[in-house]
Amino acid sequence: ALDALVLMGGSDVAPGSYGEAPLRPEWSGDRIRDDYEIALLRAFMAKRKPVLGVCRGAQLINVAMGGSLWQDIATQLPYALSHRNWAIYEKNAHATSLVAGSGLGRLYPNRPLVKTNSVHHQAVKTLGRNLVVEAWSEPDRLVEALRWTGPSYVFAVQWHPEFHPPGDPSLIDDTPLLDEFLTTAARRSAAEYAL
Repeated sequence: ALDALVLMGGSDVAPGSYGEAPLRPEWSGDRIRDDYEIALLRAFMAKRKPVLGVCRGAQLINVAMGGSLWQDIATQLPYALSHRNWAIYEKNAHATSLVAGSGLGRLYPNRPLVKTNSVHHQAVKTLGRNLVVEAWSEPDRLVEALRWTGPSYVFAVQWHPEFHPPGDPSLIDDTPLLDEFLTTAARRSAAEYAL
């Protein structure tokens, strides 16, 4: 009965979901939520209904496709930017490069470099099967957006579009990517009801 799925942010993806033990107890994540959301993702993919991942959702899509995660950017990648700062939370931001010719790159043809928020401490380590990277954080080159190359729409961003204030020219305008998702959902729904 649902037209589309948004996998939102929240608790850590459990390291057990990608075959690792937690490096610290507080990084154990939520395996029950992982299993539930991976089942939802697979059901939507099987029905060719669109899926949008946000932050944890991007990480979960990667794990569901056989990828892995850095459990904690700060300790495992000491050269990386600070991707989570509790003191400023959603105001923490960095440069993000869009991959030219990718779906995201086509949505922003004249914006090869944008600014996005960053509130995560996990990140994509090994890319999952049939996923392509569409954006990177700069200069540390962590995955910021990914897309499934299969027959339906599965796209995800590491940042939180809902935290970007409308009209702030310093940050990416998320309207094109959200419109793409909603338009895809509307088209898919219309096609299904036409049958």
